[in-house]
Amino acid sequence: MPDSPLSGALEFARMLAAGGFRLDPLDAAPSIEDVRQLARKRLPTMAFDIIDGASNHELTADANVRDLAEVTFRPRWMTDISRIDTSTTVDGMELERPYIMGPLGLQRMIGGEGEMGAVRAAGRANIPFTISTASNWAMEELAEQATGPIWYQLYMYKSQTIVADLIARARAIGAEVLVVTVDVPLNGKRYRDHRNGMSIPPKITPRNAVQAIRHLDWTRAIMRPPAIGFRNLKDQIQGDNAVSHQEFVAKYLANLSLTWEDIREVRRQWDGPVYIKGILTPEDARRARAAGAQGIYVSNHGGRQLDSSPSTISALPEIVDAVGEEMTVVFDSGIRTGDDIAKALAVGADLVSIGRAWGYGNAAYGERGVTHVLDILDGELELAMGQLGATSIDALDRSVVQYPEAWHGAGMHREPEPAHLSMHEGTAR
Repeated sequence: MPDSPLSGALEFARMLAAGGFRLDPLDAAPSIEDVRQLARKRLPTMAFDIIDGASNHELTADANVRDLAEVTFRPRWMTDISRIDTSTTVDGMELERPYIMGPLGLQRMIGGEGEMGAVRAAGRANIPFTISTASNWAMEELAEQATGPIWYQLYMYKSQTIVADLIARARAIGAEVLVVTVDVPLNGKRYRDHRNGMSIPPKITPRNAVQAIRHLDWTRAIMRPPAIGFRNLKDQIQGDNAVSHQEFVAKYLANLSLTWEDIREVRRQWDGPVYIKGILTPEDARRARAAGAQGIYVSNHGGRQLDSSPSTISALPEIVDAVGEEMTVVFDSGIRTGDDIAKALAVGADLVSIGRAWGYGNAAYGERGVTHVLDILDGELELAMGQLGATSIDALDRSVVQYPEAWHGAGMHREPEPAHLSMHEGTAR
C-alpha cells in the first residue's frame, strides 16, 4: 500500500498494540518520588505525614536530600563493564547488595499489613530487614515471615529488665546485628503531626475526619485486629491498644540518663555485631568504638529528631576519616535513588540503610510496592556503577565523586570540644 494517512494510522495502531496498555500505576512509577506521590494519594494526610514528616521546620530532612545532590560524579568511560558486582562483605556477612532495609516503626498506621509485607519483600530480595522496637508486629511474628537476614533495632529504655528481654528475644529469632538507636533521648517536635492531630490517641479534627471517610480502605485497614500498638512490649504492658502502650512508654521507658556505660552493658549481652545508630560527629564515633561497638550509623533519624543537625552526607567524610579504618560505617537518612547509594559508598560508607524509600512503597502498594522500590534502587545503582566504570563496590571510592571540602571540617567556624571532655566522661553510674 503506498504511503497514505490511512497506512500511517494503521502503522501507528500496530505500534500501540505491540506496546500494550499500561494500566498499573505502580508500573508507571520509575522513581522513588513517583512512588511517594502514589503513597500520598492513597493515604489521608495525617497518615502520610507519619512517613514523610520530620521535626520542626524540617531543615535537616530537606538538607539530607539537598546535600546528596551536592555530590557529583566523575565518570570513567571506556571501561569494561560487562559484569557489575554489587555484592559486599561487612563484618563477615556476605550481602548481595551494599544496602539494607532500615527500621521503620508504626507501619500499621499506613494501613494494610504494616511491616509484614515488607519483611516478605526483603526475604525475596535476600536483603537484611531491620525490625524496629516500635514495630506494630512483634519481632517473633515478623521473624516467622522472614526468609532473609534479620537485624534488630533496639531503643535503650529505662528498664534494664525490658532491654535485656528485648536483646534475648532478638537473639532467639536469629537477628544477626543489634542496631542501638541513641538519638532519641527525647522525641523531636513534629509540626505536621501536631497540625494533623496525629497523636496517641489521635485528636479528631474536621479535616482528618473527612479524610478518614474519603480513604475508607485505609480506615478499614487500621481498624482490623490486632489493635495497633507496640507489640514488642505487649507482655510488659497492661492493656493491648496503642493508648495504653503509649502511656507505658512515656511513663516508664523514657531514658534521660543514658550514657556510654549502657552501651558497654549491651555489648556484654550481645555476641554479634553491635552498631550505634545516630552518630553525627567524629567524637561520638570514637566513643562508640571505645564502648565496644563494631559499627556506627551516620544518621540524624531522617531529620525527625534535632532540626538544624547537619545532613548525614556532609557529616560522613569527617567521621569516615576518623574511624573508617576501624569500624563499619553505615550511611542513613536521605537516600532516594540508586545514585544516592553510590554517592554514600564513594564518600566512604561501607553500607547504606534505606528507610523512607521502602516506607513509601509500603504505603503505596504494600509488599508489591516495597519490591518495586528495591527494583528501582537495584537498577539505578547498577546503572550508576556502569557509567562510573565501577564494576565492584570497592571501586566506588572518593576518586569517582566530588563534594564540598568543608565537609572534611576545613573552612568551618567550629570550636573544638573542651579538652576535659574525655571519652569516658559522664559514664559513672
